Amino acid sequence: MQTRIEAMELKEALESKSAPKIKKAAIKISKGKLGGYEEYLVNALKVLIQKPKSWQAQSEVIKALGITGSTKTLPYLKELSNQKFEAAILYRHLGFSICLLEDISSGSLVYAASVLKTSNDLLLSGVCAAILFSGFTPNDKEISQIIDSVADRNHDEGDIITPRCYIAAACYSWAPDLTKSFLLKCTKSLWPALVEIANDSLVGKKSKYVLI
Repeated sequence: MQTRIEAMELKEALESKSAPKIKKAAIKISKGKLGGYEEYLVNALKVLIQKPKSWQAQSEVIKALGITGSTKTLPYLKELSNQKFEAAILYRHLGFSICLLEDISSGSLVYAASVLKTSNDLLLSGVCAAILFSGFTPNDKEISQIIDSVADRNHDEGDIITPRCYIAAACYSWAPDLTKSFLLKCTKSLWPALVEIANDSLVGKKSKYVLI
């Protein structure tokens, strides 16, 4: 149970304009899934976004918004997803949070479907991460569409977590007849972790790897 003092301290940290303090507060909010900070997180992000070097803090705030926020934050996050950032990793966090807030909360993968053909692998990675993180099971048509989109996205796999890594991990609880071919393809990856993840999913076993 969070105390009033702890809540005040988090709000003060988010209002501090200090990237390290904001980052620490956002991580605590995410881990505790603490509600009531959405407005503070958005205001903090608007301050941080003016500081390109604060991308780590920006990432944590965006993630916290996805985990604890509401749909009223979606327009701002979508606006950011269309901007150009030097820190490309931000796109993964934006995709993650937008998908959680728009799709997972409503039980319909509308946003996910809109980015399946994107050339921005990191944005798609975020969407796939949200699906894995939430434990959401798409319908059969959506599973096929997602797999078609991510199956060959293996650029720099191992150096980065590609979109198909998240989906391979999620597949352990999805219909085997829809995922087997994809998972067998993943077992040919040059990244040993994905090979293990895929082999686990093939036998319906949740992977030990924490990708998010």
